Amino acid sequence: VIRDLRAMSLYSGSKDGEERYAELINEFTESLPAADVYSMVIPTSASFYLTEGYEKYSASEKDSIDKIGSLLEDAVNVDVYSVLAEHKDEEIYARTDHHWLPLGAYYASEVFAKAADTDSTYKARLTSNAYSGYVGSMYTVTGNKVLSGNPETFEYFLPAGSYDTEYYDTTFRFQNHGELIQPVENYSPVNYYSVFMGGNDSIVHVSTDAGNGRTLVVFKDSFANAMIPCLTTSFSDIYVCDITTFELNAHAFCENTGATDVLFAVNTFSAAGDNLDCLEDIIIR
Repeated sequence: VIRDLRAMSLYSGSKDGEERYAELINEFTESLPAADVYSMVIPTSASFYLTEGYEKYSASEKDSIDKIGSLLEDAVNVDVYSVLAEHKDEEIYARTDHHWLPLGAYYASEVFAKAADTDSTYKARLTSNAYSGYVGSMYTVTGNKVLSGNPETFEYFLPAGSYDTEYYDTTFRFQNHGELIQPVENYSPVNYYSVFMGGNDSIVHVSTDAGNGRTLVVFKDSFANAMIPCLTTSFSDIYVCDITTFELNAHAFCENTGATDVLFAVNTFSAAGDNLDCLEDIIIR
């Protein structure tokens, strides 16, 4: 659906998917008692910007998120829907891309930091870079001239503190040291969102100067990519694994990396849609 220069995907939802997602998180949490486990199910822009008359064509993402939260047992439900709703009049979602914008990811990171009882990252907002001409994935999918004729600005916040970033392949073999945020100049405007860790094809390890001895493992889809730079003052070590490309067992990986905290951060389509199979694979393989 394209309304008010914004492209959105209608959400179908799945009761079976909601229940299976919660079941998988509960199973994982029980298997890893040494770590605190968190679940963040992220709404898409359709939750906040569908115009009157179109809501009937889309299931309620909030209902799905609330249902999943009610089914979690020992895992902590990280409710980011509420904070995003509070800021919906700001530039928190892309108009031409299916992702949120870094500002939305930043607000979500603060909610997570509070839930995890660690430092939030307000300093990350003090320095930012902005690039005009952004026309993202929704234009690629639709080819709609309304989107291409109305590009937007892509603004992201530079990570706070000192940190080092290592890249591994999806079986956790070291590849190289690199940048957490890649140079925007390396990407065409349609791919600006890929500046965060270059996309989803690597396991990424970020070591920081947070100094709290806590190790966070994030199992995520691409939505969470924009949130990782906002966590560099919150955890001493961060491991980032995309559920669509990760080739290992999630439990074993967390034990091997000494995880004290584990965050599952995916959008509603992954939690109760096609990518749920990917989540199931990494937990039960």
